[in-house]
Amino acid sequence: MDKIYKILVIDDDPTLCLIAEKKLSQYGYQVFTAETGNEGITKDLECMPDLVLLDYDLPDMGGIDVCKYLRQNITRKDKPIVFVAGTDEYQSIESAFQAGATDFSRKPINWTILIYRIKYLLRAYEINLSLISSEERLTKAQKIAKIANWDYHLVNESFNWSNTVYDLLNIYKQSRTSFTVQDFLRHVPAQDTDIVREAIVNCVNNHVNFEIEHEILTGDGGTKIISHMGNVIKNDVNEVVDCIGTLQDITERRNTENQVRALAYFDSLTGLMNRESFLMVLDKVLETNKQYQLLSALLFIDLDDFKRVNDSLGHNFGDLLLCDIAERLRNCIRTAEQDKCYKTDNLRMIGNILPDRVFSASSIDFNRFDLGRLGGDEFTVFLADIPNEEVAASVAGRLLKALEKPFNLDGHEVYVTFSIGIAISPNDGDSIQTLLKNADTAMYSAKTNGKNNFQYYTKAMNERSLYRLTLESDLRNAISNDELYLVFQPQVCLQRGCLIGAEALMRWRHRTKGEISPAEFIPLAEETGQILVIGDWLFTQISQYLKTWKQQGLIQENFKLALNISSLQFHQTDILEKVRQQFPDSKLNKHLEFELTETVMMNNVETNLKKLKTLATYNISLSIDDFGTGYSSLSYLHRFPVDTVKIDRSFVSNMENDGQVGIVKAIIAMAHGMNIKVVAEGIENQWQYDFLKEEGCNIGQGYFLYRPMKKDQFQQLLLESVNKVSVCP
Repeated sequence: MDKIYKILVIDDDPTLCLIAEKKLSQYGYQVFTAETGNEGITKDLECMPDLVLLDYDLPDMGGIDVCKYLRQNITRKDKPIVFVAGTDEYQSIESAFQAGATDFSRKPINWTILIYRIKYLLRAYEINLSLISSEERLTKAQKIAKIANWDYHLVNESFNWSNTVYDLLNIYKQSRTSFTVQDFLRHVPAQDTDIVREAIVNCVNNHVNFEIEHEILTGDGGTKIISHMGNVIKNDVNEVVDCIGTLQDITERRNTENQVRALAYFDSLTGLMNRESFLMVLDKVLETNKQYQLLSALLFIDLDDFKRVNDSLGHNFGDLLLCDIAERLRNCIRTAEQDKCYKTDNLRMIGNILPDRVFSASSIDFNRFDLGRLGGDEFTVFLADIPNEEVAASVAGRLLKALEKPFNLDGHEVYVTFSIGIAISPNDGDSIQTLLKNADTAMYSAKTNGKNNFQYYTKAMNERSLYRLTLESDLRNAISNDELYLVFQPQVCLQRGCLIGAEALMRWRHRTKGEISPAEFIPLAEETGQILVIGDWLFTQISQYLKTWKQQGLIQENFKLALNISSLQFHQTDILEKVRQQFPDSKLNKHLEFELTETVMMNNVETNLKKLKTLATYNISLSIDDFGTGYSSLSYLHRFPVDTVKIDRSFVSNMENDGQVGIVKAIIAMAHGMNIKVVAEGIENQWQYDFLKEEGCNIGQGYFLYRPMKKDQFQQLLLESVNKVSVCP
């Protein structure tokens, strides 16, 4: 290159500055470096560089502020400033361009590409300077970045094209002396030819300025997008003396804008509309539907037990599952959209939904049935224009059918179910917030009704939802309001009939609503995570009771107090430390038994095994609750330090059924074969008691023996048991 260009690198990474100096110097550039914003501003004034490479994050001031200062205070305000950043988030890119950036590059830097981009920017900058011959031309040149230009002289009525037009079109320079408008139009696609011709003719003949964007076909078979401007030049007495045109290759910029648009409005994992764009479309369509009194429906789709997939297979497989789900939903929705039975005679005219130029979208970008991902495992389908409410149910049924087949995740066959809530507009709401809330409420109702189904929204659901929301809020204050308490269900040695232990059960006496069923508030506590706070409270209560009863001599040597440990509580990283602090006395801990379900134990077996073995060193017994209803494996079961298994009440209550009798016998025989005690819960009559006793079941509990007792009543039972002459071994 004839001219030695000066480049200023402003970056707080000395290594990057060193590499930049080495790389750029190889191409003949003179390089200056600065490691802070203030130093960079000073260096810019001293060495007057032709181009600035500017780090987005600097130790003393942001790159945005440095860029603004340079644009406002230096003489050559139009020189290229290229931002270099470790992020490609839309907001960062947008802020950079608003501050006056010429281009944007992402770290780690691809030096080969960046050097070519620098060459391009400097060339465009030089062309810009060379075309400036008057104050008016300077103003217009600052608005556009010219890579090629044409000139129409009114005196001799001739066009002159710069030689860079050949570079723009990727063609060899013609042998003849001039490049004509017709030569250029041959490189304009058919759909744009008339528009471009009319704009140039109007500028030359009628002195009308223009600014258009259109495609050009390059000599190597490619396509570029260019910004094409035509401007009329007048003299001091307002006479037209010249017409100039400038052309800039903005293909890369448009590609970048499209990428930013995708980041801003589409989910990066599934490619579906994200929450922002989906609700934007929904808002616009609802507004249109109100005007034309059209019927629409919102389907809120939630994956049942998605956490189980993430916990068992990992988040990478969870992402694969979400992508596969999105693809099935997309295919199902597009098929349904074409089905004649769902069509109406109405024409949805959305118009321009997304307002800014970069992200503008017309109605053809969206469909009558739109699909989005709100986040996590939540998907939404909006049926913008339907003939009747039954269509929503029909589409929901199709979706459930499409999703019922197993998903193959890198060799793992996974079955999942879905719950769908449906809200109809305008009946269930004509605003975004109302419709989405009601569809979510209906989805929750589908979950409580067994999952893997769909439910229409009803007002009763909303009342239930409000009740649940209130209950959730009240539950957070239940401990501080002293509303939680424990009851104890005695456990009896079936062979000798004496008291041998008890299960501690949680109860909630609401200050205004009275007793709240455990079946209602325990799942709510699990779902909201409040079970962790309640679990800590439970540990404190149990620890105090055991100490007091031991000091009072109310518990015998073989007495066990069992308490259920929730899944969330057991999987806490500090659970062992909490147990150690609350139950430090290993001699007292022999009276303590933790009950865990099979599902909790079999999830992440190796990690759980370490925890359980540590609990065993604390002298705490382990019981498997609801045995037979989970998915335990005998090959793992014998590895766990299990002391007791509890036969689920569903088996005990149905023992009159021959099949259930066989299951109960098998559980007892298997447990005894592994030297594990058996507890039968839910004993309701004499026949069940006698059968279990005859089969050798060790321990029983249920209403036939004792109902759950409050603390004072249970302490009296303990006292009576201790005073008996016959003591269970």
